[in-house]
Amino acid sequence: MDFQGLRRRYSAFAERAFIPREVFFRSGDRFHHIRVTTGVQKLAALAGFLVLGWFFYASLIYVVHSVTLIAKNDEIERHKLAYFDLLAEVSEYHNQFARITGDLEQNQAYLLSLLKKDPESRNDLPSIQGKLKTSDTEHARVVIARDGLRQRMEQFESDLQEINNRNISLRSKVSEMRDMLHDSEAERDQVAQAREQLVQRLSQVEEDLARASAGKQELETILAGLRAELGETEGARAQLVDEKADLNKNIAGLEQNLGEALAQRARLDDEISGLNSSLAKAVDQGEKLERQSAFLERRVGGLEQRLVDLRDAEKNVVERLSEHTKFTIAMVEKTIEMTGLDVNRMIAGTHDHETGKGGPFIPAADEAAEFEPSIQLETSVILLDQQLNRWAALQKVLSVLPLAPPLDQYRISSGYGPRKDPVNGRKARHEGIDFAAPSRSPVYVTAPGKVVFAGWKGRFGRTIEIDHGHGIRTRYGHLRKILVKVGETVENRQKIGLVGSSGRSTGSHVHYEIRYKGTARNPRKFIKAGNHVFKS
Repeated sequence: MDFQGLRRRYSAFAERAFIPREVFFRSGDRFHHIRVTTGVQKLAALAGFLVLGWFFYASLIYVVHSVTLIAKNDEIERHKLAYFDLLAEVSEYHNQFARITGDLEQNQAYLLSLLKKDPESRNDLPSIQGKLKTSDTEHARVVIARDGLRQRMEQFESDLQEINNRNISLRSKVSEMRDMLHDSEAERDQVAQAREQLVQRLSQVEEDLARASAGKQELETILAGLRAELGETEGARAQLVDEKADLNKNIAGLEQNLGEALAQRARLDDEISGLNSSLAKAVDQGEKLERQSAFLERRVGGLEQRLVDLRDAEKNVVERLSEHTKFTIAMVEKTIEMTGLDVNRMIAGTHDHETGKGGPFIPAADEAAEFEPSIQLETSVILLDQQLNRWAALQKVLSVLPLAPPLDQYRISSGYGPRKDPVNGRKARHEGIDFAAPSRSPVYVTAPGKVVFAGWKGRFGRTIEIDHGHGIRTRYGHLRKILVKVGETVENRQKIGLVGSSGRSTGSHVHYEIRYKGTARNPRKFIKAGNHVFKS
């Protein structure tokens, strides 16, 4: 026999039949929740199998004992008939004995009367002796018959004693069988009640299935709309990625041009200083060098004009880059503010050391006019560098924000904030959003990060918690299966689990939380901010 094959088939059947189940029942206005594990289901099935086995065994024993009891009753009837025959035979012997005794008494009376009346009748003694012998013979025969009858009576009494003992044993067995029958009837009543409960449960499941079919049609309509919106979102997102790449290229080109302009300005400053020194020497030389001085002055004027033009071009480039950077920073800041987070506090976590100070002197607005245009350009470049640093810090923050939902296809069954508890109906606070979806639907991480918890977490059931940095963590509860482990680094939109209904849950969904430094935040704001980013 293929024991391994049988074992595999049994394991497959047990995995399909014995799955974790949860039973909800209502008592008044309260709901009670019972979680039935696979082990409990297996024990219940084993108990039911043992009860059915005991029921069939008791029925078989009852039938066997009934047949045995019928056979014993037949044997008792046969003994009763033999007893009645024996009584008839005893009665016959008794009558015969009475007749012989009466004959003997008559003979004795007759002899006595003969002796008294007629002494001469002694001559008839031989005939009388013959009669006496005949009477003695009959008397001996009666004695022998009486002894035989006594022996048969003793044997019959022993048989009756044995029958009586058997009757007592049969009565005890009949009593046991009646007790077993009574227990079997009680068990049969329990089985009937369980069957009635199963029928009621089946009707309830059919009603739930009808409601689920109606909800499925509604979900399919919502799914079609979501797919259309998803197509539009993907197009906007691709356009945003292209614009971001172009912006990075422009920034790199402008930084390169700015470096070249600063180097050229340094060379021009060196040339101007050299020309000034040459001009001073030319003044000392006199009239001979006046023409050279005029030429040099014209050349210096042209170089100064070139320097002014170059500074204006650099200033225009810096201003355009600054304006574009300001727009990008404003858009990113608006996205972060839509989540309800403090932008400055989030950016503060990206600096290496907040207390470090230094850098070149930048004059105040009312004193800037007193400095040369080169210092104003340097001031603009430094301000642009600060804006680029802030833009880079905002990009770091934006890259770890969970701005997408954890499911591709879903329906929000319970929002964030106050609500009516789905189990006991009391007022409660909900620190996340419940995304309803079919069981085994994939669950995706909403931002890159590191898994800090993956396992069973009380009422949340199978739960995953991911740290995204900057004090932001996301939590995914009531999962059917966990596909990651603690310490694992996950990428954005990586599949981390399957939708289920583990823990304190009334149906298949994902409980999704966002926490900032331990405080729960409304995930709907983050998803709305993500939609704003994609549409922008």
